Amino acid sequence: MKFDFFFSVPFWITFLAIVIATRLLDRQTSARRCLLLAASALMVLSIPSFTLPNLIYLLILSIVSYLFGNALIRSPLLAGAALRRSIAALGIAAVLGFLMFFKYGFVQAAVLGGAPPGRPSASRMVFMIGVSYFSFKMIHFIVESYRKKIERPSLLVYLTYILLFPSFISGPINRINQFAPQLNDGASRDLKQDLIIGGERIVRGLFKKLVLVQLIHPYVLGNPPRADTALSLGAVVLGLYAYAFYFYFDFSGYTDLAIGTARLLGVQLPENFNVPFLKRNIRELWTNWHMSLTSWLVDYIYWPLVRKLRDVKSLRAHPVLLSNLGMIVTFIACGMWHGETANFLVWGAYHGLGISILTVYQRQKKKVTKPALQRYFRSRTSLVAGIFFTFNFFALGLIFFVLDMKSLAALLRSLLF
Repeated sequence: MKFDFFFSVPFWITFLAIVIATRLLDRQTSARRCLLLAASALMVLSIPSFTLPNLIYLLILSIVSYLFGNALIRSPLLAGAALRRSIAALGIAAVLGFLMFFKYGFVQAAVLGGAPPGRPSASRMVFMIGVSYFSFKMIHFIVESYRKKIERPSLLVYLTYILLFPSFISGPINRINQFAPQLNDGASRDLKQDLIIGGERIVRGLFKKLVLVQLIHPYVLGNPPRADTALSLGAVVLGLYAYAFYFYFDFSGYTDLAIGTARLLGVQLPENFNVPFLKRNIRELWTNWHMSLTSWLVDYIYWPLVRKLRDVKSLRAHPVLLSNLGMIVTFIACGMWHGETANFLVWGAYHGLGISILTVYQRQKKKVTKPALQRYFRSRTSLVAGIFFTFNFFALGLIFFVLDMKSLAALLRSLLF
């Protein structure tokens, strides 16, 4: 049976049955783990675009990544640093290869030899929903296994970690050290509290998705579809503002639903949003926007890259430049994660440059000694101004997220000439 997650009666009926069965087994740890894995596999299969071959491919990749991580944690034959690095790199490469094949049309075209007859582009040959999220979980597991910062989970726990259905489609990207103890222990929290907190998050998520998103959607840039040259400057500005709130309510609403449904199952997922549009600068906004992804990018791209760049003598002498290079590359990778076209790379570079400029500004601000300016920096006026400019910076950048480069060029020509 196929149904839409969170927005269909069959989903909620099935979910309620799973909650009741899971809660009845709260103190039978092994049975609870088996039930959660089986239920997650069946629920993932119920996603309209997810097929049985998709599940088989995912299970194979999950077992492969688990074996890599398990070897890095336990195998006495992998004592050498160089060998450990090679094994970890091989495991990460396998996961990245899988991710790139299912996510990027140009990779599919290279592997499969172009789009088959009747297909307009390679990007539509094959598709696997959730691939970005479970791939990042696997890379996290391999890296932390290499660092020996996790206890070896059982294969059953690991497969449940990858497949857990509330967060399968769009996160949050939880960490194995936070997840595994919740499956290894019995009922460790108050059922009443879980029902109250989980129910409140579900109601909040449904309100965002079914009310706020629907109210805003007609005004977002590009809806309804029309020629870019038909838009006035005012329509573009309104469309970007609307898209910013649409983006937030839609994504944070899904996060509320994921956190709420998981909580009813007795699983706590990490928070993903913390009022990002009320932050005083773009770094703080990103620290509080899609937090599980931002922290993943910082931990597994930014810091490894910065540590590597420190080996370059000329960069080691300029820590701000080094940090800014790492931030720009990290956000370009973030753009690539969202899409394969050039506009997503520009969107990522835009935010990387924005944070880099902020870093230089804050460094210079610390050198200011005038009392009047120091009072201003600490004032409410400064805070409000920071929130205003930060939101507008974010909203303006969405033009690269919404429009491809051809459409953007046509819009700019229309507005300027």
